[in-house]
Amino acid sequence: MTSQRFKYSYFLFSIILTGTLWAVPRYALENGSSCILCHIDPSGGGLRNDYGIAYGQDDLAAKLPKRLSSYTGIIIKHFQIGGDVRFQSVSKKKGEVPSGLAIFPMQANFHIKTEVKKLTVLAELATLQSDYGVQFRLNGKIGYVKTGIGKPSFGLKLDDHTVFTRGGNIRLIHGNHREGMPFVPALKNAPFLELGHYKGNTHYSFGMIKGYLYEKSESSYGRLEHFFSNGSLNKMIGASFFRETTAAKDLQMVNLFGGLNRGNLSWMGEVTVAENLVSDRSIASYSELTWNVKKGYTILARIDFFDESMIYTEDAIRRTTFGLNYVPLPLVDIKFQIRSTQLSGGVPSKGIEFLSQLHLWF
Repeated sequence: MTSQRFKYSYFLFSIILTGTLWAVPRYALENGSSCILCHIDPSGGGLRNDYGIAYGQDDLAAKLPKRLSSYTGIIIKHFQIGGDVRFQSVSKKKGEVPSGLAIFPMQANFHIKTEVKKLTVLAELATLQSDYGVQFRLNGKIGYVKTGIGKPSFGLKLDDHTVFTRGGNIRLIHGNHREGMPFVPALKNAPFLELGHYKGNTHYSFGMIKGYLYEKSESSYGRLEHFFSNGSLNKMIGASFFRETTAAKDLQMVNLFGGLNRGNLSWMGEVTVAENLVSDRSIASYSELTWNVKKGYTILARIDFFDESMIYTEDAIRRTTFGLNYVPLPLVDIKFQIRSTQLSGGVPSKGIEFLSQLHLWF
């Protein structure tokens, strides 16, 4: 039993340990605007701006204590700091037999930003991964140019990297060559250059990055998203691509994503098709329905799918997740999830996983 628990804990650590976690695109959908509405980085994720902090205080939290209502993150003029710290616990049960419990730190990232006229400098330190990122961004009225050390903008930047459209199962537990797309959290930041443009509720960007997925590789990527509304119905639609070439491999990925929101009910989904990820074409999809029951309480239902080879059907994986997201106070986010994984061909479930996460941000 001790050996089994050790192996399971190691497996969970390999799956859940993360570098940079992303944003929550659902919040952008509910507001009918791009991620730059709440984040310093136009691509989303990381340090929040004034609106993002106020949104977390006034719209997300169940309660707002008076002493937290004035928080801004500004330490001195022109300098802002922030961070994301996460702790995770995971347990698994198959039949009546529990097979382990793992509790560990998941993320400890810290950010600092300064602005001088049209120049924004944003730096990030991922302490658990001994990694860092930095970007220098020149802001215009309708666009930007940014360069530095970072990650490409592709698809929905979900805050759960185990979704198959992101990184999926880092450690292969179902016998496949891969069990998700290649954006695993262990990837280090790499040198990049990106151009972005805004026109109304449309945002598109194009960039180049070197040595991201594979050493001595060159990559190009692009992303387009558009938000629009019909009365009380918010809509989002977008697409992205990523291509990385080495002397031995030419990986190509295309992605479509979208979402709908009316009041407290939201749906988001995406599909990614990859060429030469394994050998031929691979496909991953994500579909999630959320309901804001009341302020501070959100329940979700999600289905993830991954097939490493579209030629064969025996290697497909489907995962069903139900969860509750609880925001008791500003800067505090608590998640509870139950999920089950099924394999194609009538193979029974690999058991039920129970996950909980504490997220502190500032």
